[in-house]
Amino acid sequence: MLQPPTLAGDNVTAASNPPQTYTRHSYLIGAAFCALIFLCYWPTISMTGRVLAFSEDMAHGLFAPFVAAYIVWLKRRKLLTNLQPSIWGLALIAVGSLIAVVATLGNSSTFSRFALLCSLAGIVFVVGGYPTFRKVLFPWLLLFFTFPIPIVLYGELTLPLQLLATRLAETSFEMLGMSVLRDGNILELAHQRLSVVEACSGIRSLITLFFFCSVYAYFAESRTSVRIGLALAALPAAIAVNVMRIVATGLLTKLNPKYAHGTYHDALGWTAFLVGFSIVFLLHWTILRPRSART
Repeated sequence: MLQPPTLAGDNVTAASNPPQTYTRHSYLIGAAFCALIFLCYWPTISMTGRVLAFSEDMAHGLFAPFVAAYIVWLKRRKLLTNLQPSIWGLALIAVGSLIAVVATLGNSSTFSRFALLCSLAGIVFVVGGYPTFRKVLFPWLLLFFTFPIPIVLYGELTLPLQLLATRLAETSFEMLGMSVLRDGNILELAHQRLSVVEACSGIRSLITLFFFCSVYAYFAESRTSVRIGLALAALPAAIAVNVMRIVATGLLTKLNPKYAHGTYHDALGWTAFLVGFSIVFLLHWTILRPRSART
């Protein structure tokens, strides 16, 4: 039998609305679990807060919890529909607790943060099941940006990025007609010696740009494939603007060597970040333009 159409402004039909008592019980269960998680993981939460507040490499991570909370707030009505509490949530909480114990014994802050996120996912499953978790999957993934890169992995990533940026900068200088000699991550110019250190590898701008482009894609685009494409576009954009920053530093130091240090160097880094984001924005604009022309 055909069902009567619903109005465009209706978010859900009356049949899909959960009973008020059932919703109240879901709130109480979720609140109780959240309180327990907060108490059990308070050392991890406070440690992560200090890292986000005082680490220069984690400026983007400070935004992640607030953006995630804002997205959940926007979805608050939809999250109360189609609640299907799942016992698998208890299994996830148990797995998170086991990981937390291992992290404590091994003194691993990374595993303790992963245990926290695993337990949060378990709470969502207990209250609303997989349908609810799907609705909060993106804000849950954003919380991974609060993770500092492990020291072991950081070294494995920065060195290749340093060498790649140095080689590309060498090629760029040669294309500009400047004589340059490269020795590892050192660029010898006629007027200046540039050292592409770990801080200049581009890993910081890469992760920061990836975070903001992911958030931008989520709010500005409805197609999942385009969202993923815009987020991934941040990676080559970050590498390109890092090379541009190194080349710009080399050119500016011809005017004054102080441009390679201090406030000038930091300002150039922020400018490069804005250029990188603009590249992704223009890419999205070129994708939307043919679509709007057809409509």
